[in-house]
Amino acid sequence: MIAGRLMLMGLLVTLAGCVVTGEIGYECDSSMYEEGHLGSDGNPDFCHRRDQPNEADECVVGKCHEIPATWQGPMFVWSGPAGQAPECPAGPTNIVWEGHKDLVAPLACEACTCNPPSGSCALPDALTASTTECGISGGSSASFNAPDSWDGHCDTAEQVPTGLAKSLTIAPLTVTETACAAGPPVAAKVIAPSWATEVHACGGSRFNRCGGPLSGCFSSPWSPDDLFDVCIIQRGNHECPTFAANVFTEKYVAYEGVQDDRQCSACTCGLPTGGLCTAMISVYGDAGEMCGGPLLEQASVSSAGPKCFDIQPPGQGLSSKSAGPTTYTPGTCQPLGGDASGSATASDPVTFCCRPLEL
Repeated sequence: MIAGRLMLMGLLVTLAGCVVTGEIGYECDSSMYEEGHLGSDGNPDFCHRRDQPNEADECVVGKCHEIPATWQGPMFVWSGPAGQAPECPAGPTNIVWEGHKDLVAPLACEACTCNPPSGSCALPDALTASTTECGISGGSSASFNAPDSWDGHCDTAEQVPTGLAKSLTIAPLTVTETACAAGPPVAAKVIAPSWATEVHACGGSRFNRCGGPLSGCFSSPWSPDDLFDVCIIQRGNHECPTFAANVFTEKYVAYEGVQDDRQCSACTCGLPTGGLCTAMISVYGDAGEMCGGPLLEQASVSSAGPKCFDIQPPGQGLSSKSAGPTTYTPGTCQPLGGDASGSATASDPVTFCCRPLEL
């Protein structure tokens, strides 16, 4: 839950002194009512200012406005784009409530990812000489196979005699890959909710008691051109007061929290595809043994498919072969999962009833 701060100033006054209800506010008694009393902020004390109202001098905004007992305020209220709130009329320390409107909580998940697979390569053991050139059918063949699990060392176990080989076909390398592990986020996560609109309610010393104990006005000028509305406030979702003299008639609702039960299915990964193994195989002629004869071909081979090359000049014998180290290039796995479900809704409403600008 995303909690706002609600610190609402009540307006209840007793005969023995001024007591303001709410989660934060002023509490004082008659001993604080002496002329010129200042609060901790160096301004005239809130209760002192309300104890001896003088509407002609202090209610410069206009007539007294009756505040129903279940409502709190009036307050200066601003709403607008997140991060653009202006300073309260009485300064930044006079923010008494902060909340939000216009919840942005898409039913979407952060993309699942997959780590690369790990793998290994095995050299081919099938090498076949042919009496025909590459791509020509017919003819006869002779084995020039390497030993099982060949590690690339020089091999002379099988040889092809002179006069037979016009081409040599080398089988593809074998690539073996493990499954991909799901990468971060391992467990799929919903996109965090945000708010398009902020709401700030400002208190301060500009409010005065006037008329009855549940009436109030502002002690400093305010015009419709200002950035702030003048509103009363109450927790919950309520209709604005309906008595005839009420001027706080324009309702809107802001919120302190989010009820979020969105979730994403776990991330998994498909089988790896696209892995590749490569190596260089050297083939030597019949003029020597143990990879010491003439180098007939140094062929780049891979796991993508067999490799055939023509013997030049044709008909030479094949005496030995060796292979360089194999190189493994990882494939990829398709990310799976991360399917969204559930919903998010704004919670903990607070109702603002504001004075229309034309009043």
